[in-house]
Amino acid sequence: MKTFKALAALLLFTVATISAPAQTKDVKQFVIDGATFYGTKAIPDELLGFYQYEKTKAPIVDVKREGQGKFQPHDVPAYPTEFWVQTDAKGNIEKTTGVNGNYMVILIVLYGDNGESGWKGDKKGRYDRMQAVVAYDQGYAIILGERFKPLK
Repeated sequence: MKTFKALAALLLFTVATISAPAQTKDVKQFVIDGATFYGTKAIPDELLGFYQYEKTKAPIVDVKREGQGKFQPHDVPAYPTEFWVQTDAKGNIEKTTGVNGNYMVILIVLYGDNGESGWKGDKKGRYDRMQAVVAYDQGYAIILGERFKPLK
């Protein structure tokens, strides 16, 4: 609950959405649920790394350089994934800033094959979008409000 309150406070005190230049001009266009989005694999360094649910356990997220990694839903083996950070059409990362330098971006995820069938493997080949917050005042990067990675 403490984490939820901190994330809610971050979003309540959001001052503006700004654009930061992407590190690369390799911008990809996505259509997800009928809406058009753009993304780059130039993911900010603060978001790279291994995340754990409630800071200590599975399910996990692993965001690696070059946009590769893993995403594990609850009660399902991890999917190999590709990650992009959402940008505008020109490749500028869309970043919502808050207090203490905290910021939020949206990650775009493409799920690979986790080797499962039925509902445990049904994300294969699908795209998804998820919030990623860098909360300097808490010392963590947080994905989906529940998966944490300490900031260095």
